[in-house]
Formats: sequence, structure tokens, C-alpha cells
Amino acid sequence: MRCRKCQLCLSALLTLLGLKVYIEWTSESWLKKAEPRGALPSPTPPNAEPTLPTNLSARLGQTGPLSSAYWNQQQRQLGVLPSTDCQTWGTVAASEILDFIMYPQELRRFLLSAACRSFPLWLPAEGSPVASCSDKDVPYLLLAVKSEPGHFAARQAVRETWGSPVAGTRLLFLLGSPLGMGGPDLRSLVTWESRRYGDLLLWDFLDVPYNRTLKDLLLLTWLSHHCPDVNFVLQVQDDAFVHIPALLEHLQTLPPTWARSLYLGEIFTQAKPLRKPGGPFYVPKTFFEGDYPAYASGGGYVISGRLAPWLLQAAARVAPFPFDDVYTGFCFRALGLAPRAHPGFLTAWPAERTRDPCAVRGLLLVHPVSPQDTIWLWRHLWVPELQC
Repeated sequence: MRCRKCQLCLSALLTLLGLKVYIEWTSESWLKKAEPRGALPSPTPPNAEPTLPTNLSARLGQTGPLSSAYWNQQQRQLGVLPSTDCQTWGTVAASEILDFIMYPQELRRFLLSAACRSFPLWLPAEGSPVASCSDKDVPYLLLAVKSEPGHFAARQAVRETWGSPVAGTRLLFLLGSPLGMGGPDLRSLVTWESRRYGDLLLWDFLDVPYNRTLKDLLLLTWLSHHCPDVNFVLQVQDDAFVHIPALLEHLQTLPPTWARSLYLGEIFTQAKPLRKPGGPFYVPKTFFEGDYPAYASGGGYVISGRLAPWLLQAAARVAPFPFDDVYTGFCFRALGLAPRAHPGFLTAWPAERTRDPCAVRGLLLVHPVSPQDTIWLWRHLWVPELQC
């Protein structure tokens, strides 16, 4: 009888042990599926503060034998980018990069003016600049949406859905000049839109993908002067869908020490430049060698508002790079801050799931989503009959 009881106890213990191992294994498997590509960097320690050392070589991985690539050479010797006569930097680049003429036209155009970062606001006729944040109306979360002058439908979809007024938020769209190269003259339409909604931050520079970094830097400058006390800034593309209530809830539950240096999104690590000429995001070997820093995907990420002046200081000391999200990663690395990953940011959202409200309900941000699907998702996400 006693032996039978011992056998039952042993069997129960083995069952519990097996169940524990199974739970740990399945949890680990789920976490691995949720992680972005590459091994995640150690997140910024909770008490970390941004710093900007005199020599950035170690921070930016420029400690080995000096590469012959132009960006690496420039970064090793760069003090501060010129604040005047900014065209000189591009002229020198064109003369010192031996195969510059073979670079894609968009990359050549970017490099020729990459050090020019001060552009006036493009003010519509009879219009007025976007209002500053008042002392009594400082947003908790600023929605800074990168758009282009011709993307009227995308902006309207955002206004009518996830960008609609919510307590503690404010919506702004970031655009370049409505006078494009060889494109239609959109001045009258943009002027009407600006007067109607008052949410367009327009600058007088050519609005092309390689100039998205300008939108980041000019936004940071605007924040420093007009909205310095904002808690968080969501920097996002106009073809993203954002679950604002869930994002606000997540931000409000962050420990204060984490929130002070936040850089949150879908994080890519161990990313390398793409070397296929003619392909998207092509980077010639004569321009840059090495791996990219850990960075949040440009589809959408959140930063702490108080980091705006720090990021501007870092940007003045980090050599220009053509891709806005990678460049932001370089600037955060220069400050000694690492990004934080969240599995609720998915910036390569499959087209077949763009009308799946149950899939979106548990996430914070998905990208890309068309204007039509954005409106459809919004209408179906909040219906009481939705069963997930």
C-alpha cells in the first residue's frame, strides 16, 4: 500500500515537472517569434541619461582600421557639420568619392545638400504658421506624421480615424514644399488644406524620400522652440495604422526612468547595407562600410520629448546618412542610448491582414495600410459586436 502511494506521488511530481518544462518551452518559443530580426541590444539601463562624448568613434563603432568609405572617413574626422556654407560639404563629397557619378541620382542629390538642415517654413498665402503648444495645452503624445504634399487621401484618413482628437494628443503632418520637381503644382490645394485644418508643418525643401531625415530634424527644432514640454513624440508614416488607446496605456504604465530616454518600436539589429545596384536602399561600398546600428523601423516609433535638443546636438556630429530611420539609430547610439523593442509594432504588415480587426486589436502600430483600409479598420475595430 505504501509503495503504491509512493508511486502515485512520484508520478504526480514527474507530471508537474513535465508541465513546467512544457510551459517554459512554449513561452520561450512565443517570445522568439515575437522578437524582431537579429539579437536585440541591451536596452538602455533605467537610470541612463544621454551623453555626448567629444570623440564619437567608439560609440559609433569606428575604432578599428579606418575604412576607405567616405562616410566612415568623414565620421572619424568630423567635429561639427557646417552651419553656414553647407553646400561645401556636398561639393567636397562629390569630388572625393571616386565613383560618385555612378551613384543613383537620388543619392547624389542627397549628398550634395546633406549638410543643409536649416529651411524656412513654407507658409501658404494668407495662411499662418502652426500654433505653438500653450502652457495649458501641452500634449502628452504628439502625433508627428510624415507625409508628402500629394498624399491628401492618406492625411484625411488619419484625421478621420486614429489621428482624430483624443485627450492628451495633438496631430501634426510634416511636409516639404508643394512645388515638386516636374510634378503638379499643389500650392492651391495645400494652402486650402492648411487653412482648413491648421495641422500642416510645411518647410521649403524638395519633398522626396531621401529628405525624410530633414523632417525629423526640423521637427526636433520646432519642438525645442514651440513645444518643449511634450512627453512623447510618435514619428510615423502616413500609411500606418496606430491603436492610440493601447499606445497611450502602454506609455502611461512605463516607469518614469524608462520614459525619460524612450526610443520604442520594432527594432532591427545586425542590419547590413544592401549592395544591389538599382535596388531599394542601395548603399555603395565606397560610401559606407560596416553594419547599421540598432534602430527602430521608420514605419513608426516613439521617442521621449525631452530628447529633442539632445538629438539635435548628436545630429550635428553624426555624418549625414540617406535613410531616416538608420540615421536616427546612429544619433541615439551617439548619445549612448539603446532602443526598446515592443512586439506590438509591426512595420511589414501583410496585405492580406489589413482588414483583420482582431489581429490589430492587440497591437500598437501596423504599417503599411492604405487610406481605404485605415477607414475600414477604424470602423470595424470599435463595433460592440466584434468577437475575437
